[in-house]
Amino acid sequence: MLWTSFLLLGLAQLCTSNVLTKRWDDVAEKHSWVETPRGWQLKGPAPSKHIFQLKIGLRQHGMEDLIANLMEISDPTHSR
Repeated sequence: MLWTSFLLLGLAQLCTSNVLTKRWDDVAEKHSWVETPRGWQLKGPAPSKHIFQLKIGLRQHGMEDLIANLMEISDPTHSR
């Protein structure tokens, strides 16, 4: 009976606990434009079969800084 109480208490605590790290599905869209930004040209939609290789090497620490930098440089009006 004592073990059942401990198990139920542990499960209740697990169910009510918060996530410690930010997951990728928590990332929100930073910008979306109705018109083409100044200095850019719309050439047309990308070909549906176009594939490009993208490799990013990451260390495990500094993930929040990486996400902040990526969001910052994704803005075409930003100085970087």
